[in-house]
Amino acid sequence: MLSEKRILVLGGAGFIGSHVTHRLVELGAKVRVLSRPGRSVQNLTGVIDDIELVFGNFSDEGHLRTSLEGIDQVVHLISTTFPATTTSSGIYDIESNIIPTLRLLQECVNKGVQKLVYLSSGGTVYGEPKTDPITEDHALDPKSIYGQSKKVIESYIEFFVRTRSLNTTTLRVSNAFGPRHNPYGVQGLIGVAMACAIENRTVTILGDGSAERDYIYVDDVVAGVIAALSTETADTVNLSSGQGRSVSEVLDTVERVSGRPVLRRFDANRDSDVNKNVLCNQRARTLLNWSPQTEFEDGMRKTWQWIQSELGTLKPNDSSQSGNESK
Repeated sequence: MLSEKRILVLGGAGFIGSHVTHRLVELGAKVRVLSRPGRSVQNLTGVIDDIELVFGNFSDEGHLRTSLEGIDQVVHLISTTFPATTTSSGIYDIESNIIPTLRLLQECVNKGVQKLVYLSSGGTVYGEPKTDPITEDHALDPKSIYGQSKKVIESYIEFFVRTRSLNTTTLRVSNAFGPRHNPYGVQGLIGVAMACAIENRTVTILGDGSAERDYIYVDDVVAGVIAALSTETADTVNLSSGQGRSVSEVLDTVERVSGRPVLRRFDANRDSDVNKNVLCNQRARTLLNWSPQTEFEDGMRKTWQWIQSELGTLKPNDSSQSGNESK
């Protein structure tokens, strides 16, 4: 039972994080959110008076230590980089993601945190798939610095689970979509395409449109996080729909639910792109008693309704949203 648990949500004002925060409040948890100063908190409308909102920098050791005071469980959703923006050197990724997460792991041990849930990137850690769908036992061979940083963080988590008995569940999330995923951010095909449909702008497609991704609605991701917080099992699981859809199929669906055309321009793939990424979710079904509940088109309709109502309030180039999307 999560009722009365003191839960820290790192990145709890972002895309997935805000949905997690709202759900935890509904379940009666005592929620603390760590968010960077200056970030929009509009995603927390409706629960802002029911949580403790702490502005701080995840990379600041003092901020991190203070945010963990009195906490029972932690959900770690912070990522300062994205697949499309990670620099080739990876130095910023190391300084802003890997090192702070290593501090987090040690502080969780020091403070006796009962459970840590880490959201990794099922879309980038595996690299070129050798199996279809991809299981958790597939070798980790990322093609981007972003994916490599996720792999490194996962390896540190496994070390702390093995040597420090830190109860952690790592969720390798596929391509999450849904309300609050800012269409002016640096990732998220679905939101971008919907905004382009409204504003009569052109969507840039990397490749020929045949690349397949595994799209999961945000409510199903949240249900997976809640299930992970509620289990004593320390493991790594894919959180996905288990179904692949091409970029062209996704854009066709946007046209269908919106009733508007999506203008398309084709460009070259990035070196870090893979042609197909579909994740097996059987382990999550077994260990977490979880399964995706939202049909793809239903999730698209809900996302479209949100985009229509909120587009005018969103800011272009707002990178405060976080999620796991690799186009």
